[in-house]
Amino acid sequence: MKRIKTLYLKAMVLSSICAYSLSPAVHAENTNVLQGVKLGFGYDLGFGMTAQLDQFNGFIGNDGLAVDYVIVKEKIENIDSTIPFQWYIGAGGFAEWDGDFGGRAPVGIEASFTTGWDIYAQIIPELEIVDDFEFGLGAGLGVRYQF
Repeated sequence: MKRIKTLYLKAMVLSSICAYSLSPAVHAENTNVLQGVKLGFGYDLGFGMTAQLDQFNGFIGNDGLAVDYVIVKEKIENIDSTIPFQWYIGAGGFAEWDGDFGGRAPVGIEASFTTGWDIYAQIIPELEIVDDFEFGLGAGLGVRYQF
């Protein structure tokens, strides 16, 4: 039942964003509501939806949700490649559907492989603070499209 609720929540968020971006009012003003927003799919707290807005990264997955603030993000200059790479460090929090929550500090790399599309991979040290302090190490991987 929990899995059905999670899938329903993901579908509602995505369909609401798409419906609003396609509404006549948005096109009459000749503006893009999702300008600068990145949406996609990935794996972090289970499989789910990932989003980026300015310095904030968000994820809603099968096992919970997370929001991170990107503190440092810089281009990697030493790579001889046509694909631009960036590394980043963030800080944020997570909440799992079973009631656990805590803080996390993702360290990752991001690559824009074509216009509007990027992929990312990150290692995530986590500190769970419910009942007892537990340290863990997670990982995330995803692909996003920038509107």
